[in-house]
Amino acid sequence: MLETVEPGEVVWRDDRGVTCRRWNWRQGPRTRLTEASRDMWFVFERLDPMPMDAVQEAAEILVDSLRRLAPGLRADVTTL
Repeated sequence: MLETVEPGEVVWRDDRGVTCRRWNWRQGPRTRLTEASRDMWFVFERLDPMPMDAVQEAAEILVDSLRRLAPGLRADVTTL
């Protein structure tokens, strides 16, 4: 299905095109995570009144959980 991105619309994109529209996540065939995935990004966002500590704790929980599944995991957490 071909969709047209509206002028000024917020999208996630890469060099091959738009991967997500209107802040909604889609697990499309080209961008989904699989057992063969080696590099991936998880983005945590927050709006007030959610404290930064809660976002950082959620990221730590994710990394800890992933390390249980993949003990050799290399993970970096960055706050922008």
